[in-house]
Amino acid sequence: MSALPSAEHQSPSCGACGSETTFDGDDFVCEDCQLAFEPNYLNASFLNPEAEPCGSPCDNSWHGDHKIKRGFGYDCNPCQLPAGHESFHWTGCQSKPLTAAAGVVR
Repeated sequence: MSALPSAEHQSPSCGACGSETTFDGDDFVCEDCQLAFEPNYLNASFLNPEAEPCGSPCDNSWHGDHKIKRGFGYDCNPCQLPAGHESFHWTGCQSKPLTAAAGVVR
């Protein structure tokens, strides 16, 4: 009987862009997003602790009220990645139900 292949451990994907990270001996690193993920809990931090956040606003036109689902919109934030990142902007937008004051038509 032949031996079956062993599984191989892989680095986790970046939580912002989805790319595979590399391990630098201390952290998993995403060069495109300029983020470091600590190996135990995968908490993110800036590769350069002195970097400022990018701050670009969310530009997803589908995040307007009722665009994806009637009665829902999004809480959008500015890009939270470090300034100078080379990936798409990451704004951490969250879906939210709209209230009657926000124009929900029933």
